[in-house]
Amino acid sequence: MNIEAPTPATAELLSSAMDLEWARLHDMLSLAEAMRTGAALDDDFADRFAALSTSVSETRAAGSWQGLSAMISGDVLEQLTPQDLDLMALALAPVARPAFAPRIQSLQPQLGTPWPGLAFVQELLMLETSDEIAALIARLTPTSPLVASGLLKIEGTTPSQTLRPGPVLIRAMLDRDPELSPPPGASLSTLRGAWDQLVLPAPTLRQLREFGAWVEHRHAMTRDWGARAVHGPLALFSGASGTGKSFAATVLATELGERTGEPWALYSLDLGRIMSKYVGETEKNLNALLDSLEGRNAILQIDEADGLLGKRGEVSDARDRYANLEVSHMLARFERHSGPVILTTNLRANVDPAFLRRFQLVVDFPTPDDAARAALWKVLLPPKAPLATRVKLDSLGAAVRLSGGSIANAATYAAVLAYADTGTIDLPHIARAIWAELTKDTRQVRPSEIGYLADYLKVTT
Repeated sequence: MNIEAPTPATAELLSSAMDLEWARLHDMLSLAEAMRTGAALDDDFADRFAALSTSVSETRAAGSWQGLSAMISGDVLEQLTPQDLDLMALALAPVARPAFAPRIQSLQPQLGTPWPGLAFVQELLMLETSDEIAALIARLTPTSPLVASGLLKIEGTTPSQTLRPGPVLIRAMLDRDPELSPPPGASLSTLRGAWDQLVLPAPTLRQLREFGAWVEHRHAMTRDWGARAVHGPLALFSGASGTGKSFAATVLATELGERTGEPWALYSLDLGRIMSKYVGETEKNLNALLDSLEGRNAILQIDEADGLLGKRGEVSDARDRYANLEVSHMLARFERHSGPVILTTNLRANVDPAFLRRFQLVVDFPTPDDAARAALWKVLLPPKAPLATRVKLDSLGAAVRLSGGSIANAATYAAVLAYADTGTIDLPHIARAIWAELTKDTRQVRPSEIGYLADYLKVTT
């Protein structure tokens, strides 16, 4: 079946095409309800339903399902039949029109679910002969175009199997996330960032932009070039603490929102809600999290990944065997996930080499040099805050070797001190803030370690 983009002549008709699908389904449910209860239908029901069916056929021929072409290859689209479109409409109905959900559930009380079961599908589509039912089952096998491409999911066991829309179908036809609730085991990050706030070497920035291009164009490559389904990317951000790995993820989420014209969420994995001491629970929790993220405009970020996916060791007892199985499961599950995943690590050497080979991108975040530190001070000090004339950012960058994260803390602390003092950020405030950052460690810090700022530190003590 050819599914093509609509022409301008049919644009007005197609704007309400899916509404016609739902109106037809409404009448199909009304007929089923009347058969259950014995209620009488309107005198013009038959004529109205026939007219709706004709309109649905016309809009389908004009391209009402052409949204599928944005995410599904042309080879798959050519294999779809009119009955396949009926099946997709039935599966989509509880999502597209939530009011349909309780009606469908009440019509199949033996299942207790709003997803249409095979028996209900047979009834609505008026399939009676053995050949018609065999043809229906053939369209729902694991290797059929609908199921193999992820458009439909078949859940349950015979004879209580149900049809559920895949994330691909929901995204393509409804242009929204499959789920509204936050994924289990992850927390939403509300921070956003811009490229000019990210102070990194050109090669690192180039790799980050390539990450965004991968996510933006992965479906178009499948559609236009016939490429195999492109997942991910799965990326590892490696570097010392405070070099900008986590902030880079926020920049990418912001960038993807601007590129696609749709908001992108950034979720951080909550290890406390995923990891479990009970055998099999960690894998179960991870599967639930990644399943919930399928089809969403979302990036999953996993910090301290070396602790989650450490090197597999020799097996000496059952505990070691399970630990290795757990890591192996995570390797395979992340690789199968269709959406972007970012893992960050301070200790790249601790990550299992077998996992490193599965990354599409490995991005190194170097420790900032003098020039980068000066640029970070410029970016991280409040843009509207007045600076004393003797504050020279180039000299400040060379004075103390701080990471980007430490500079962010010191810049905020210096601004607080200045706002409560003179209203102008001066060297004594900066010296005090840097000293506070350095003395977080248990080691003894000497004033000489902050260079010329040591003279201003004495003013504040």
